Amino acid sequence: MLTNEFLYQIKPVRENFMNDQTEAEQNALESHFVYLKSLLQDGKLVLAGPCLDASFGIVILQNVTENEAQAIMENDPAILNNIMTGTLYPFRVSLIKN
Repeated sequence: MLTNEFLYQIKPVRENFMNDQTEAEQNALESHFVYLKSLLQDGKLVLAGPCLDASFGIVILQNVTENEAQAIMENDPAILNNIMTGTLYPFRVSLIKN
C-alpha cells in the first residue's frame, strides 16, 4: 500500500517525565516544538500533540515518502536527545476539519 501520510507515536523514556524534567529535557522539548513548527510551515505536518496524561504523543505527517517520514521522526529533537522513543506507522487522513 502506497501512502504519503504517516503517523509517528512518541513516548517518554521514563515515568513522570512531564512532572520532573531536567533542564536538558526541557531544552530538548523546546527544540522538539520548534522542529514541529518548521514541519508545519513546510506543509509536512498535519497535527501534533500529546495526550493529557503525557503517556504518549502523536505527529501526523503528509506529503512525505516513507523514507522521509522515517528521517523526520529520527531527527526529532525529542528522539535525538533520548527523552522519547518513536514508532512510525503508515496512516491515512480520512476526515479533517477545514
